[in-house]
Amino acid sequence: MVDGRYIYCIIDWEEKRPIGNFGNIGIGENTVYTIYYKDIAAVVSTIPFKQMESNLNDIVAHQRVVEAAREANTVLPVRFGVILKNEAGIKKLLASSYKDYHAKLTSLRGKDEIGIKVLLNKSSLKKIREQAEQSSEEIRKIKQEISSAKPGTSYFLKLRLEDAVKNETLMKIDKMVGEINDSLAEVAVDKRLLKNDVAEIVLNAAYLVERNKIQIFDAKVKELRERFEKEGIMTLHRSGPWAPYSFC
Repeated sequence: MVDGRYIYCIIDWEEKRPIGNFGNIGIGENTVYTIYYKDIAAVVSTIPFKQMESNLNDIVAHQRVVEAAREANTVLPVRFGVILKNEAGIKKLLASSYKDYHAKLTSLRGKDEIGIKVLLNKSSLKKIREQAEQSSEEIRKIKQEISSAKPGTSYFLKLRLEDAVKNETLMKIDKMVGEINDSLAEVAVDKRLLKNDVAEIVLNAAYLVERNKIQIFDAKVKELRERFEKEGIMTLHRSGPWAPYSFC
């Protein structure tokens, strides 16, 4: 079978700099090296030229190479599964996309991605619901009406009460999540709200942070944790720093 060249990422690479060798850390434990054009390079390894099916080992290897490249210089991650036939094809890609790659690398220089997830479990939801009931004037009035209403009227008032509590609880959650997101965005260059299929995660976001401001960002995370986790309302999970996957 013919061998192709698998692309992990694009990286800043000074002109006339020797080919970089990252060792046997690629997919299939193949050697990872650079193919350069002007002052950028593709980080690649040799791999059979065929359609790839994603599996955990290959995905982990892909991410491992991108993170190793990030330690060396600014990187522009490439999506999983991109294979070209040969080195000439890689150089043609770098030449045709040079302007775009160079601009993106320049914008990402000196910055990393930090991931934040905010989790809300059943206990947390119960506490927020209780707070919503205590602070809402509308809910207080409906409860008063129920206490003196006739059975038929009481039934519909209880339905109205349940809707009011649900709406007030959701508004309270949205407000807290918004405060967290806005607070972290203040010390970030950019932010992205990411897809989330888990109901317990009420915020799944990525923040592009200058490396010399990561400590400031982390101090803000600590402040928010102390504010919300101390009350048992929300759990903040931080990950990274990573290559800027969400900002390419």
